[in-house]
Amino acid sequence: MAARRSVVGPSSRRRPPAVRRLQVRVRNMTWTRNERGAAAVEFAFIMLPLMLIVLGIIQFGLLFNAQVSVSNAAREAARVMAIQEGEDGAEGNAQDAAVSAFVPVIGPDLSRDQVQLTVGATEQEPCVVTADVKYHAELLFPGFLKLLGGASTLTLTGSGQMVCGG
Repeated sequence: MAARRSVVGPSSRRRPPAVRRLQVRVRNMTWTRNERGAAAVEFAFIMLPLMLIVLGIIQFGLLFNAQVSVSNAAREAARVMAIQEGEDGAEGNAQDAAVSAFVPVIGPDLSRDQVQLTVGATEQEPCVVTADVKYHAELLFPGFLKLLGGASTLTLTGSGQMVCGG
């Protein structure tokens, strides 16, 4: 039998296999000149679609808010016209109510010309007021629709109906 040599020093210790494999991998991971800046290029490839998605979400939220505001303005105009139906200036008061109920986040304000009121009768109800509001919403980021061949504004419509007399 051969006697074991006991030499103390860093080179004589045996390391576990996992540590040896890790050391080999670290030594083999050297950066070459043609890989410099690869992270910046990958970041640019990821950021462009990500920013387009974020801007699209913001634009959708603004348009959704404008649509809710247009619908609210139409409902308010129909309510005022239904209560004041038959009185002098009822149509003007209803248009003013629609204009004051409309709260735009971006874009122009609503004008009285964009509010159409009709008073009609159906078989079930003798008097029904219908208010229609058309609003041309400007896009915060018009490039989205221009890429698809569209315009830089969208027409949002809202409609409200009320029975006359309250």
